Parts: sequence; structure tokens; C-alpha cells
Amino acid sequence: MSNHADKLLRPTWAEISLSKLRRNYDRVRKLAGARRMMAVIKADAYGHGAVPIAKSLAACGVDWFGVATVEEALELREAGIAQPILLLGGLYMSDPAHLIEYQLSPTVSSTARLDTYAECARRFGKSIEFHLKVDTGIGRLGLPLDRLGAFLQHYRELRGLELTGFFTHLASAEDLVATQNEEQAARFRSALEALRASGIDPKWTHVSNSAALWVGLKFPENLVRVGALLFGYCMPILAPPGRETPKGEPFEPVLTFKSRVVYLKDVPTGTPLGYGGAFHTRRPSRIATVPVGYADGLSRSLSNRGRTIIRDRYARIVGNISMDLALLDVTDTPGVDIGDEVILLGSSPHCSITALEIAQEIGTVPYEVLCSIGKRVPRIYAE
Repeated sequence: MSNHADKLLRPTWAEISLSKLRRNYDRVRKLAGARRMMAVIKADAYGHGAVPIAKSLAACGVDWFGVATVEEALELREAGIAQPILLLGGLYMSDPAHLIEYQLSPTVSSTARLDTYAECARRFGKSIEFHLKVDTGIGRLGLPLDRLGAFLQHYRELRGLELTGFFTHLASAEDLVATQNEEQAARFRSALEALRASGIDPKWTHVSNSAALWVGLKFPENLVRVGALLFGYCMPILAPPGRETPKGEPFEPVLTFKSRVVYLKDVPTGTPLGYGGAFHTRRPSRIATVPVGYADGLSRSLSNRGRTIIRDRYARIVGNISMDLALLDVTDTPGVDIGDEVILLGSSPHCSITALEIAQEIGTVPYEVLCSIGKRVPRIYAE
């Protein structure tokens, strides 16, 4: 982490706007209504930096944090984060003592480790709270619905465990044309009714992710899990003819990815550029070298097809992006000089490049674009 871009020895960095993060948080709160909110900040807060993001959201009053791994949870606890933390991916092979020492709630998807958790609770004399995840259609983690009865029977035989949460994961919340959301919702309601009929009424029920919250899907829940919207993104909504897409205040991308021009050269027509000579100039050209590459998160798939912003104009990426460097054609941008700022992801007064645009260009999702920005890229946090 650095305090100012001008102090960087290598001029490539990501700027994180905490004021935009807080505004996004307020908009999520409005959408959630009476429901509580879990901020999902796994994968280093989608590449934004887990600890600074968590501290900012904690100051806003977020109710829960969701992470993927124990390591991510410990990083938050060691930074002083006190809110409840749910391990969305479960505990895997980790020592269950971490659950008690750091006050973590694991996701449970089978009976496989219940006995281990119960023994740990007995050994420390403290209860372990967990959230049960059921698989309603995504097919990854989650208890199959036909095993719910057997799970509950085994759970009742154990001491020291408390089922305090019940949830599922939507496979395609942004798709309002297909029927999968309705089918998953029906399965979840049925499972929740079975749970309550057995005498277990969990404190927390949660289904909605960013897309589900944004489009207003309804579930029997009192908690929502939101990651992408906090950072200004959501998958494009696929709506049937005649159905309006969500209106309201826009969510603002929080992260801007930048570098600077470190080298300029004028080359004649027919000059090969980059590894493999993948681009040959078709005219006399002015080429800028920028110290950013695929090791920093500028995908090699953007070679000869991506664009950047310099001096409030678009500049095309030419040649193959290498590990540490990229080339830009700035022939049509007057006055480009050494040290000029280059926006790889973000906006200027008249130009914009979003993670969604990049994702569509290279065939992925915007979250991968954000998560791919490497650890060696300093994050600078601004109010």
C-alpha cells in the first residue's frame, strides 16, 4: 500500500475510492430494507484489498463479513475486525480450533466433519455456531435436499454445535428469462419448512446475492450477501420482453487501474512490435511503452484488441502484452509525453473503460478482471 502515486518507484497502481464504496454501501442498504447485510470480501475484497475495505465497511455498520477461507478470516481478525465472519467455502482441512479462537462461523454442507467440530467444542467447552448450506441447483457445495433428514438426525445426536444459519447459492440470479431462480427458491422454501417442522428455526436465512438484490427477487430471508455491488458491478441483467431492468441510483466502480508512459518512440510503416511481431505498423506511428503487463492483471488476451485512456482519449494496445510491459499506439493523441498517466480501467471526463467491457472483450466475468490485478500493484486508498 502506498499513500500517493508520485512516490511509487514503479508507476503502476490501483486507486480505491472509499467514498464511492460508502455510497455503494448506502445504496445496498436501501435495497436490502429490513434485511441485514453481509459484505462478501473474499479474494482480497475482489482485488480491492480486504483489510482497508473491511475497516471502511465496518465503520459504516455492516452486520457480517463473508470470506472464502480461514486465511482470509484470520487476516480480518488480526486487523481488528469484530463483526461476525462466515466461511462461505467451509473449513476444508483446517483445525476447527480456529473457529473458537477467532470466533468464526463455518459453512457446513455435509455430516462429514460434524463429529470433529463437536469434539472440538467439547474440548474447549464452547459452542460452535455454523450455517447449513443446501444445494438447490448450483451443484457445487451444499447438502443435497434428500439428505436433509439424515443430517438433522445426526446433528441432534451431537453436543456443542448450534445451527444458526441456513442458506443456498443462486446459479443465475441475473437471468430473469429462465426458470432456475423460481425453481431454486421453491426448493429452498421447502427445505426451510422441513427444517422448522423438525423444531429448528435458524436465526439467519440468506439467499440473495448482488444480482438477486438488484433485480428484487424475493426469498424467505433476513440477511443478504453482497459483494459485486459494493465495488460497483453486477452481471448484465437478462430480462424477458416487456420487463424493465432495475432503475435507481447507479452503483459506482470503486477501483481505477493506472500506469504511466515511461518510453516513447516514432517508428516507420511496417515496424514489428512486441513478442512474435504480432503487430506491424500500417503507418508512421508514435508508440508509448507502459510498465504494466499480464503479471499485474492486464490480460494478455487484450493484445492487439484492448484499449486504454491517455489525455482523455482512447489509445489502442498494440503487440503482445508481456509480463511487465505493454505498448500503446498514441499516434492520434497529440502531446503525449513521458510521465503521462494511462488509465487501464476507469474513466476520464469523456472516456470510460469498465471491468465489464474488458470481461466481454476477453470472454470472462468482470470479477475475474478485478481479482486478476496482482499483489505487486500497490493499492492507494482515497477519500
